[in-house]
Amino acid sequence: MFDIYLTDVQKKVQFKDYPGEHPVKFILNFKKIFPSVMELLLPVLPGDENLDEMTWESTSEDFELFKLLLSGWGVIELRLNAISQFKNKNYADQLVKTAQQKRKEFAKNNHKLTTVELDYLFMHEIHALIDAELVEIGEKFYLPTLRDLWKHKVPQNVLNAKF
Repeated sequence: MFDIYLTDVQKKVQFKDYPGEHPVKFILNFKKIFPSVMELLLPVLPGDENLDEMTWESTSEDFELFKLLLSGWGVIELRLNAISQFKNKNYADQLVKTAQQKRKEFAKNNHKLTTVELDYLFMHEIHALIDAELVEIGEKFYLPTLRDLWKHKVPQNVLNAKF
């Protein structure tokens, strides 16, 4: 569990819906997947620099985006696990690498995209790749669900990855 101070409503909330036991380690690992995490949650070191007592600052809107990224990654992990069973783990890992490369291309070709928008596009690409694979076994497409969850969070062109 870790404490987050929401600066816009001046309220402290406790967040415990994450994997692992150490919140700082979790955040540092999660930012490797979604770099925007360090923009959405700002670390606040205690005076004695004890990482076990670290808190975080955010706004209500940024905290909601963080939770959306976290739940989005949970869905991706479940779907990647299905791909691992259907094909193999190396194949699933390659899908993630392909989506990461696509994220880099989006960043290079569209300098105005924010980090959050790029993180959304990364999820979009992973789901598009997984959708293309799982359609063979009759799995329904997830992209419409992802777009519905993010429709008020990113611009329409980002939502549909159309530039």
